[in-house]
Amino acid sequence: MVAVVDLSISDPGELASLRKIVERIPGLRVRQMTGRTAPGEQGAFDFLQIAATAGGGGGALLLMIRTLPDFIRSRRRDVSIVYKAGDMEVTITAATAADAVTLIEKSIDAGRA
Repeated sequence: MVAVVDLSISDPGELASLRKIVERIPGLRVRQMTGRTAPGEQGAFDFLQIAATAGGGGGALLLMIRTLPDFIRSRRRDVSIVYKAGDMEVTITAATAADAVTLIEKSIDAGRA
């Protein structure tokens, strides 16, 4: 089983930095994807699609999730990261990082990542 999650960031200029951080985590495959716009919307933002195998992927995903608050806090401007896995979507900001990470960790532990 392969777990796949998507990460998008509010500041598209920070996507390359986010990708570098995530690519350093063993057990994860990272692809940059182009988002699709809904009818009537303009502009599509790229996002990262993260794939992890079940053998070690859950641990790799947990490690990735735990790095996101530090990444957000290290930015010069406020940014937010949207984590999507299946029907779950969580927005992580500097103010909500602890609660968001806990929620995502519980979903991974429950096998819904």
